[in-house]
Amino acid sequence: MSAAAELPQAQSGIRLGRVGPVPVYLRPSWFLIAVVMTALFAPTVRVWVDIDGPATYAIALAFALILLLSVFVHEAAHAVAAAATGTPATAIVLDLWGGHTAFDAPSTSPARAVIVAVVGPLSNLVIAFGADQAMAHAEYGSVARLLLAATATSNLVVAVFNALPGLPLDGGRVVEGVVWKISGNRLIAAVFAGNAGRVVAVGTVAYAAWAVATGEHQLSSAIWLVLVGFLLWRGAGQAVEAARWNIRAEKALIDDLLQPAVAVPSTATVAGALMSAAGAGATAVVVLDVYGRPAAIVDEHAAAGVPAARAAEVGANAVAESLPDGAVLSTGLGGQSLIQALQDAPSARYAVLGPDEVVVGVLDWEDVARFVAP
Repeated sequence: MSAAAELPQAQSGIRLGRVGPVPVYLRPSWFLIAVVMTALFAPTVRVWVDIDGPATYAIALAFALILLLSVFVHEAAHAVAAAATGTPATAIVLDLWGGHTAFDAPSTSPARAVIVAVVGPLSNLVIAFGADQAMAHAEYGSVARLLLAATATSNLVVAVFNALPGLPLDGGRVVEGVVWKISGNRLIAAVFAGNAGRVVAVGTVAYAAWAVATGEHQLSSAIWLVLVGFLLWRGAGQAVEAARWNIRAEKALIDDLLQPAVAVPSTATVAGALMSAAGAGATAVVVLDVYGRPAAIVDEHAAAGVPAARAAEVGANAVAESLPDGAVLSTGLGGQSLIQALQDAPSARYAVLGPDEVVVGVLDWEDVARFVAP
């Protein structure tokens, strides 16, 4: 299984090289599928070629390597098309289920998204056609003819399967692009294509059950299809969840989510800070540094734990949490701009300044998370 993934992902594994500036990784999980494929393909080798013993498994392993190369070409096609359309890929990853091409950002237009998606299956069709044509020059019963036939068949299957109309498959990206063009809303299109992917997943499992019942496939093949269907269902669900999260995020406004706050100087005591908050009708207190900039936010629970007799002696800084760099935002932020600002400066809480650079509130990350949760 292979699909273009439009989310950044931490990479690990063996670095094989690059496609232009895009690094290529081989995950250790691929070796597991190589062993399984070698074991499953070995009986076919014995039927097609008059060879037995260790050579049988060597030929079967050669097919596993050819399929890995085919998946690499598929993903490289995604990466090259993405670079040509202005959305460079960040990595190509080959793993247990085939591979994926990772991006830091989605395509900027429906047409570009469709182009990047389509070239993957097309590359496999080209390989299948080339292998099929080469078979005409290979001797019957030879290892070369067997590997060419297997290459043609497997690439045709990969192309057709990836063209199925549902996320996370390439066909789902095409559906997403078409619906995006019609609706004008990429996120609504992603929800539609993700739900279509769920239908494809259910169809894959249903086909596996039918294939076993009719003798079309052996049980081992059906189990594999069921596992693929499960992975498709999970991938489709993640796509729908991510799209719905972003739909909610578009509606997030910092002015609606902040807690009213008051600013106090670095010399303020706990008692003074609490009095200032009560007088201003605020629920949060921001402690300024000696230059008048937000430096910390008072922890309400810690402040409440200070005995009343000592509240006028303990400094507000003693019960405040320091703000990391960048944890100061401005009113008016909303949608993806707000989410990006939070991602650029991770913090549990943020001081919020008004147009006149005066503290007006505190934004709690958990409040944002609750708002955007589906």
